[in-house]
Amino acid sequence: MYDTRPIKEDVEIEIVAVDLDKVRAFCEVVAIFVVVSFYDAEVVMEAAGLTAIVVFGLFAYTLQSKRDFQKHWAALFCFSMIFITASFVQLFMQSAAFDFAMAVGGAILFSVYLVFDIDRIIHHSSPEDYIDACVSLYLDIINIFLRVLQIIGEMNRQ
Repeated sequence: MYDTRPIKEDVEIEIVAVDLDKVRAFCEVVAIFVVVSFYDAEVVMEAAGLTAIVVFGLFAYTLQSKRDFQKHWAALFCFSMIFITASFVQLFMQSAAFDFAMAVGGAILFSVYLVFDIDRIIHHSSPEDYIDACVSLYLDIINIFLRVLQIIGEMNRQ
């Protein structure tokens, strides 16, 4: 006879992890809906269209590029830390120009993340990594969309 307890415990942990992931995804969707509700429908559609153009353009660029983007992870990490630090500064410094600069910087940063993630999926991931790959792409695209939405919203206010 085989001992099936470890397998059963792993399955139970997996079920709990999936349930927690569903709760997280629901909370994220609600948060995105709240953010999007502050903008006019025209602005949201324009941001969605621009995001689609940017994403497809970056996909095409990454697919045809012969570069290995993975060797630049250290630089991307440094820029991410600078962006996070600037985000904390943004909490205390209320400036429309700084908000706009952060939106542009965030759009650029997450566009670079998208290129890196596409390259990682194509050249460095196995088929078993599909969940991480989907989550990475989803987060990159959502963040690009939110930054583009913020940029267009700021431009329409002025």
